[in-house]
Amino acid sequence: MDPLGAPSQFVDVDNLPGWTDAYEAKQLDSHQNPIEKAQVDIRSPFPYRKDINAKIILWKGDVALLNCTAIVNTSNESLTDKNPVSESIFMHAGPDLRDELQKLKGTVRRFLEIHGETLEKVVFAVSELEEATYQKLLPLYFPRSLEEEIQSLPYLPADIGNAEGEPVVPERQIRITEKPGVPDDASDEEGLEADLSFIGSHAFARMEGDVDKQRRLILQGQLSEAALQKQHQRNYNRWLCQARAEDLSDIASLKALYQTGVDNCGRTVMVVVGRNIPVTLIDMEKALLYFIHVMDHIAVKEYVLVYFHTLTSDYNQLDSNFLKKLYDVVDAKYKRNLKALYFVHPTFRSKVSAWFFTTFTVSGLKDKIHYVESLQQLFTAIPPEQIDLPPFVLEYDARENGPYYSSYPPSPDL
Repeated sequence: MDPLGAPSQFVDVDNLPGWTDAYEAKQLDSHQNPIEKAQVDIRSPFPYRKDINAKIILWKGDVALLNCTAIVNTSNESLTDKNPVSESIFMHAGPDLRDELQKLKGTVRRFLEIHGETLEKVVFAVSELEEATYQKLLPLYFPRSLEEEIQSLPYLPADIGNAEGEPVVPERQIRITEKPGVPDDASDEEGLEADLSFIGSHAFARMEGDVDKQRRLILQGQLSEAALQKQHQRNYNRWLCQARAEDLSDIASLKALYQTGVDNCGRTVMVVVGRNIPVTLIDMEKALLYFIHVMDHIAVKEYVLVYFHTLTSDYNQLDSNFLKKLYDVVDAKYKRNLKALYFVHPTFRSKVSAWFFTTFTVSGLKDKIHYVESLQQLFTAIPPEQIDLPPFVLEYDARENGPYYSSYPPSPDL
């Protein structure tokens, strides 16, 4: 109450619900068993920490009305940015605030990891429009359980900054030593080679353009090819790391993806059996991880894919969103070294779907697809002894096309 007896408009931080309160209540209601630490082989750079989560509050309201020690608000470098939030802060704080503004470096998470003992609570004050976004982003940096930490791992951005959460700009890291090019320990030849190899490789030595201008173009969506490739590689490495750590035995047991022999050109043959992919019954993210786990070492050299569409149903149809995600996630070597994709026993519907997908979504794949109506055609590109065929594929082909004879002429399509 204020001196006149009216209710105070200011909000006491201690009365606000914590970040983990609603989550823990939901977990209790659903009776989910928490994941033990021993079960987790790979950890997020922002691991689950109950002590840090206890300091976090997500609150929908005006930050200027919080009864707290300090307020941090986004601004420009000169701290003169004007917006409804900053104006509200200045109005309630008084004229002295402009002379005392300080910049808080690094992300909140990294700051709490280093200086958390000095803070009791951190409140993210958001508007109604921002609340949904923060509900999705906060679990990436403040996971409330080991399960949530694992689920959030693939969605972390490629660049998470340094140990203090600050963005790292390599172009600004110009090394200046007492004796440039000469290591502190002259006997360390390896160190000398490393120091000498650095000379002339920096952006400054190559007389590159305005680094800040380049970064602005990247933020505006005008991403250079080299920067895009580097960002994509970091993202793929994160998926690969998770694929190597996760238990994917349930996906492997489906026998939907396996390596067999080589084609007529000596290239590795990989087989995908569509009927063995129960799309509606499995975790498709784990299926993507399994594909990466199996294919990473295969894709380093030329290979071909054989996809058996034989006897697939609606329950086995991979939707275009999943295929687009797979195509976007995998490393460039997958696309570069894939020399042919044999689509065996296609239906009219699958041909139409494939045409639309390769025409409007991933056009780089279109020229590599070969529709194969019979095993006879397939064997003109891959010898029969070099490919392991599922029994139902052999039975279907014999029923539809008759038994295979080696005297049949090769198909011009292959």
